[in-house]
Amino acid sequence: MVKVLRAAVLLAGSIAMTGASAGTEADYQALRAWCVQRLQNQNNAAWQAANNPQKYFHFHHFCFGMQWENKVVGSASQKERERYVGSIVNETSYIISHAARSHFLMPEVYFLRGWAQYYGKQHIEAESALLNALQLDPRHARAAAQLATLYRATDRRAKAAEVVRTALKLSPNDFRLRKMGEEFGVELPPLVRPPAPKPAAPDEPSQAEPADAAPATTEATVTQEAATAARSAAQVDQDAGTAEGASQGCRFCPPAEIQKRWRESFGEPQKP
Repeated sequence: MVKVLRAAVLLAGSIAMTGASAGTEADYQALRAWCVQRLQNQNNAAWQAANNPQKYFHFHHFCFGMQWENKVVGSASQKERERYVGSIVNETSYIISHAARSHFLMPEVYFLRGWAQYYGKQHIEAESALLNALQLDPRHARAAAQLATLYRATDRRAKAAEVVRTALKLSPNDFRLRKMGEEFGVELPPLVRPPAPKPAAPDEPSQAEPADAAPATTEATVTQEAATAARSAAQVDQDAGTAEGASQGCRFCPPAEIQKRWRESFGEPQKP
């Protein structure tokens, strides 16, 4: 009981600030996502060697405890539930005794411990663990909601309302806390809109080329221009020959000079 009161006093002194070394909800969910992979690769030494960051040192025990969460909730008998709760408590005890209290993931460890102890009807121990979680991270909304649930279950609704009221000041958008706030008659703070993303900086306009700048001349350009000129000259010659033949009544006949040479070569008489 003394430990619980001491933790409550420490919590009251830390409400106005967040834990300096506390993680964020994203950090806690990242740990849980890593645990899912860690449990799936329990016998895969290669995966463990490649995916065991220093920040999770000792926290594979969190994974071993996390795997019993569904068993705690779904157990048919209280005796069976207490066995799974005991496993979670043992795994979290290992982390608490081996990792620094200032570790940024420690609030999630205390939350898991308090959550399990609540379902194991270990209310005094659960309250202590949840108060520790909130002392380390006053913004841990799930821990606040679980502590309020414990107070409600033990007929301490005024304390539950106070926990929710305080937590909403730090996490006004949390849906669990807002729902409990409505239940306890707590005035709900306005929702906080996330900051709008900054618009992308417009691209700098490219420097326009001077109007009198001559286009660059390359060897390929010269060759292309020469070929175009040759085709144009050939077309002119062809058009001229066609026009001369047309004047003689034969549209496709060659010019008269060429016809004359043909006749001379074949010994034909010349036309007058």
